[in-house]
Amino acid sequence: MRPTLWLFLSLCTVRLFAADPIISPATNSTPTNAAAPAAKKPDLAAFFQTHWTDRVHAFNEQNLAWRNVVLLGDSITEGFDIAQYFPGRRVLNRGISADVIGNDLPAGDHRGVLRRLDSSVYDCAATDVFILIGINDLGDGHSVDEMAQGYHEMLQRIRTNAPAVRIHIESVLPTRGNYAHHNANIRAFNDRLRQLAVEFGCDYLDLHALMTDEHGELKAEYTREGLHLTAPAYAVWQAAILKAMGWDK
Repeated sequence: MRPTLWLFLSLCTVRLFAADPIISPATNSTPTNAAAPAAKKPDLAAFFQTHWTDRVHAFNEQNLAWRNVVLLGDSITEGFDIAQYFPGRRVLNRGISADVIGNDLPAGDHRGVLRRLDSSVYDCAATDVFILIGINDLGDGHSVDEMAQGYHEMLQRIRTNAPAVRIHIESVLPTRGNYAHHNANIRAFNDRLRQLAVEFGCDYLDLHALMTDEHGELKAEYTREGLHLTAPAYAVWQAAILKAMGWDK
């Protein structure tokens, strides 16, 4: 039996029993000199109005619970431990090691965020997507112009196919050691990302500024080999996402 129907029948039962005359246990008869107090009728209209309001509130809570925040990127994103850094939050990790933006790839190379937007954004019940991609494109020899063109295409597709999703563009991170030769192009590409954020009305998270040392390289404590991140770096990234989502309050 549904809960609402059960409550309704319970109220009706209370109402029926309250209307019965009081029986004297000693005589098994109804007293003639005492009138039974009038039973207060339950206000069913008020009950069902309150119940309706409570149910609608519960529906809204459930709808919000099934909305997801997506982290989209390469191995740096894939290494983000969602359970550790976002406990109790509906955050989806859509990072894939060695992935790239996905434009201007040679035949047979099936990588690319552009090839997986369905499974990584559109079909994820996403409200927000945080994008960090590009370092592997530089490693593959792509120019900043080629990367910006592919990134523009990616943003355009998301805007067209998932217009309600809020897009957070994250700057490509600095590197150090054997990867430090990419830093000039990383800075140039981040300048283009800032422009794309303005063009598409996106949030821009300058993670680069948060993780760069005085020499323009990734801080030593934030990496083991110059590219991938350590726990302190993920804590910095976590704080930036919490702030962007308003979860830091």
